[in-house]
Amino acid sequence: MTQTFLKSCEHWSEHYLEEMHNFYKLAGLDYLELANSVNWATVLLKIRQKVNVDALEILDVACGSGMFPTVLQQVLLEKDKKLFINYSLLDPSKFAINETKKKLRHPFHLSKEFNVTLQDFNCIGNLFHISWAIHALYAIPKNELKISLEKFYGSFKLKGFIAHACNDSHYINFHNLYIRGFRDGKFQAFCSAEDILDTLDSLDFKYKVHFIEYANTAKSDDLVIVEAYLQRCLFDDTISLSEMRKNNLTGKYLDSCNGSGGWRFPQKVALIELNKSFDWF
Repeated sequence: MTQTFLKSCEHWSEHYLEEMHNFYKLAGLDYLELANSVNWATVLLKIRQKVNVDALEILDVACGSGMFPTVLQQVLLEKDKKLFINYSLLDPSKFAINETKKKLRHPFHLSKEFNVTLQDFNCIGNLFHISWAIHALYAIPKNELKISLEKFYGSFKLKGFIAHACNDSHYINFHNLYIRGFRDGKFQAFCSAEDILDTLDSLDFKYKVHFIEYANTAKSDDLVIVEAYLQRCLFDDTISLSEMRKNNLTGKYLDSCNGSGGWRFPQKVALIELNKSFDWF
């Protein structure tokens, strides 16, 4: 496993709970943007009508702390909550699975748990109507991205969704500058949406992609929250905001993110829709 992957797993633990909560004070917007970018109630209802079942089966790949289902629970209208969804969780961190379990509310009901990496997931006999990976695949070693996407594609019957930051988004750009500025270029970079799209092309998997642009923001004096957010972006709490700002590479970038209106971290996210025998949305 790469250092990047190991560091990400380390930060998905109870020791980093406060950092995680501070991170989502900014990053919660990532999930709200995704929840509002698609009429998910229509998507889910149409799929349920097609398969003619009482309950849909969904797999949340690298579920993290359950932010996406939490936001979906909030945006679904009351009339859409007639849905019943058996919601299965996959994550290499048992802590992450437990955090997500605490947050599940109707229409999501806990089903199966898989405490494993995506690349080691054996999906035989566990096909789901829908699988999604929402800001989930960044730390996968790039030489394991192909097998990971094959496992993801093999896990669903009808639709798969991947939401992931592009090369020119804050998450990818800032991590690349950190590797050069603090790690002598020796750490593996995060996977980007472009890496995922190139791999899907090589596998000849059919997809559509929709790009979402927005910015995570904070007030200029919210330094504790900004520091925790940036450390979580790197999975590295050993480097302070002050050190980041003094570094030639990360400092110049952070200066460009901090203006008279406060902190602004620009994002460009690809929402990738994979399809098997169903209409495109």
